[in-house]
Amino acid sequence: MPEIKNNMKDPKWCPNPYWKGRGHWRWHGVRPPRHWFFMRIFFLFFWVCVIWIAISLFSNGSFSLKRVPHYLGWALLVMAPCFFMLKRMFRPLRMLLKGVKEVSEGNLDFQFEAKGRHGEIHYLAESFNLMVQRIREMVQSKDQLLLDVSHELRSPLTRLKVALEMTPKGKMKDSMLRDVSEMETMITEILETERLKNGNGKLALGPVDLDALARETQAKFKSRKPGVKIAGKPKALVIQADEARVKTVLQNVLENALKYSMGRKKPVEIHLSQDEKEATLAVQDFGQGIPPEDQEKVFEPFYRVDKSRTKDTGGYGLGLSLCREIMLAHGGDIRLQSEPGQGTKVTLYFSR
Repeated sequence: MPEIKNNMKDPKWCPNPYWKGRGHWRWHGVRPPRHWFFMRIFFLFFWVCVIWIAISLFSNGSFSLKRVPHYLGWALLVMAPCFFMLKRMFRPLRMLLKGVKEVSEGNLDFQFEAKGRHGEIHYLAESFNLMVQRIREMVQSKDQLLLDVSHELRSPLTRLKVALEMTPKGKMKDSMLRDVSEMETMITEILETERLKNGNGKLALGPVDLDALARETQAKFKSRKPGVKIAGKPKALVIQADEARVKTVLQNVLENALKYSMGRKKPVEIHLSQDEKEATLAVQDFGQGIPPEDQEKVFEPFYRVDKSRTKDTGGYGLGLSLCREIMLAHGGDIRLQSEPGQGTKVTLYFSR
């Protein structure tokens, strides 16, 4: 599921996200939006107390400063319990907001602890937990079905491949072998993605030199236009990773970059960098780019920017999904930046 960015106040929750009067207060940092309905009720109590104090002070036709502390004390005595009572009343709504945010970010293991008396909030929490459980079961059943079908397809594909090897050479044979090879690649990517998701695809960690790996992959694609270039003169950059899987990620990203750079003169660039916390490998192409509305979705399984899904414009939409699972299994990340007509930059982040 796409991640929900919550780095500004949502106008649906706060009618005035930014106030630019005196003081120019602004919001800093990432935090959930305040419940302004709660604040409005509290301020209503505040103004009621202010009006009550004003009426009491001027009710006798004279104003006395001696009575101000007395009435302020009574106002605080009334407002303090009201504040804590309202805060306690709205606490379940804050928890519900947190639950909705967790589920929207893809955390289907989130569950409310149904505490307290059996009231409306208790039943709402139970219904929310049941809803999340059913969503989780539907997603798991879909993934399991995909996994089972992929397993079952392997045997017939193997038999078909053996039978094709025995047929006479010709264009038809070559075309069918390519189709079988594409289906094998798709099934392998599906199975590998599910293994990594379920924690069954253990990583064979060892020292990996990203500079050497980038040069090796560059040599593999040397015949492809517009070419691949390693920017700068990077030094040896050694990390702890599964070399075979990191190579799969780099090859998939470069394959996409070259595919969408057809007809361009500027080669695809590989950039390597590091600091104390992480090492990064970025692949920059100067092709057609990706529309903004599709950039968050390209890491989803079977998603393709080209809705026609023709072979000329891409594969099955599984490559970047597999790349993301491999990077997450390494404790790293993969991020994409793109400008339509300017190109795309995919960056791999490795923890050190």
